[in-house]
Amino acid sequence: MSRSQPDADTTDSRETVSGSVESGSVESGLPEPAQRLLNAAGPVFAQRGFDRATVREIANIADVNVASVSYYFGDKKGLYTAVIRSIRERRERAFPLPVLGQGTAQRDLELLVRTLLSRMLASDETGWESMLMMREMQHPTSAIDGLVRDYFKPLYDALCQTIGTLLPPLDANSSWQTDALVPQLALGVVGQCLHYRIGRPVLNHLIAPELLQKHYGSDALCRMITATTLAACQDQNVIQQHLLLESSTFPPAEDVACQSN
Repeated sequence: MSRSQPDADTTDSRETVSGSVESGSVESGLPEPAQRLLNAAGPVFAQRGFDRATVREIANIADVNVASVSYYFGDKKGLYTAVIRSIRERRERAFPLPVLGQGTAQRDLELLVRTLLSRMLASDETGWESMLMMREMQHPTSAIDGLVRDYFKPLYDALCQTIGTLLPPLDANSSWQTDALVPQLALGVVGQCLHYRIGRPVLNHLIAPELLQKHYGSDALCRMITATTLAACQDQNVIQQHLLLESSTFPPAEDVACQSN
């Protein structure tokens, strides 16, 4: 049995939430009530989190019947997933995966770093998109699977492939070199980009304003991250230093593995 479209909610009361219906972007092909829900849901999810946000609050802000959530998105999880997907698709359109292989591997690395950094530093007018993306990475929901598969992994795979071509021949007898070196270097690039996203408030206190403007823009950071990665790959310093650390006589530090809460 097909679902009937819910009647519009006639209430005039709307909660004041940053990035409300009027300031939301328009996604092509969505009916107006669905678009209003999508625009209203983003700031609520960003501020409240998935668990604390309610479909009634979102529907009230969107000025539609609460049944519209299930009609257009299935449930709250479907609406949340649609919001995450809309952010991802906007950033992919603004900063698409670059075409590789038309120049040197060094140039490919620079293009990938620029794309990753641009996606990280991209800001929306109200800031809720970045807030929601950071919340999803820190407190993942079921939406994280699609976000990783469709948004993070293609860029990560391309980064690994490019870094692999920049490294010297690896020692087949070293599990670290053959299994972990390339992913760790790639994640090092990701970590540097992410630091400049989440560490900006600290940088504003550490670095003088005129230096921030001159040396910490996206172009300058892209060159720095690319240069340090190329230095690690081409000079073989990362392998040599790793071997030195393995033979160090210093007492080992406590090993704290990456764990998910």
